[in-house]
Amino acid sequence: MTSAPVIRIHLGDKRVRTQSTVHQSLHGLNEAFGYLNVFDEVLLKPGHSLKHTITQDGLFFLLPVVGMSEVIHETKRTSDAGNLYFNRVRAGTHIEIVNPYETEWTSFLLWELAGSNGEGMALEEFNLVANANNLVRLFKGSVGDSRIAVRAGMFDGRSEGELSLPNAGHFIFVLEGAFEVQNRLLHARDALSLPSCSHLEFEALSNNAILLIVSQF
Repeated sequence: MTSAPVIRIHLGDKRVRTQSTVHQSLHGLNEAFGYLNVFDEVLLKPGHSLKHTITQDGLFFLLPVVGMSEVIHETKRTSDAGNLYFNRVRAGTHIEIVNPYETEWTSFLLWELAGSNGEGMALEEFNLVANANNLVRLFKGSVGDSRIAVRAGMFDGRSEGELSLPNAGHFIFVLEGAFEVQNRLLHARDALSLPSCSHLEFEALSNNAILLIVSQF
């Protein structure tokens, strides 16, 4: 595991960009945050695929943002909005992600948690609208010597939320809208890494604001 990082805001408009004729990737991390060593937002052209190479042994996640994706790793699975895909992976292996649409681009978030003995379970389906103004736990498991949890929520403007986990590190990504998180202003596609935070507090500053929280504890 890497040395303890400092609190850091990752601005969405400062993300490093890589692209080809069929995709665009925006890289949300310049360096590893605990076990989290990859966090990308990807746009994929209709009818095309992308091969993602795993950097280290651990867990791989894919969260659709717009449209559905076909994920091929040993078997093929379809992941649509309201699903979180994850799988145990080995360094150097390739995961193929396919956009099955003929005319529509897709977008998704993908991230990796590096570490041995990764395991866990994810919700097959979730609905942030039906659970508005609450955090929904999408995944719980472990990697290395830490527990892992992934949560997301959609909040009305001025709605507040909190999360208590002892000695936890949190990576918070704002998918839509704006939030104040631990007295720090985050806009859409901004992220915040908190290496040690036992009690997390946030407030939505716009309607239908959505955030994602990856916690290590």
